[in-house]
Amino acid sequence: MKKKKAIKKNDFTPKQVSELVAKAAEEKLAQDIKIIDIKKSTSLADYFVIMSGESSPQLKAILGSIEEKVKKTLRRKPKWEGNINSNWLILDLGDVIVHIMGGEERKKYNLEDLWEKSAIIYHE
Repeated sequence: MKKKKAIKKNDFTPKQVSELVAKAAEEKLAQDIKIIDIKKSTSLADYFVIMSGESSPQLKAILGSIEEKVKKTLRRKPKWEGNINSNWLILDLGDVIVHIMGGEERKKYNLEDLWEKSAIIYHE
């Protein structure tokens, strides 16, 4: 019987990581998920993944789903910032930065417009 090849975090491109995050968020019914290619605009990261949730419990569930998928698939623990009560959580996955936002915060800060020259490559 052949042994399965161990998956290394380097086996995933930033685009694949962003798609993995989007799928994990979809499982918890995140809304208006967008993956934005920002690599031509900044050296900060290659992709932003932006999504909304309707309540603090949903934001927490989305965060948990993403963390679980990243730990299981990429075998690393994501670093995150923010407070569930602030309605804006940020996960740093290196070349991919994830923004999990409440609806009002998303409208107020409108990150998509800030990065309008970058291509939105995926949306729900």
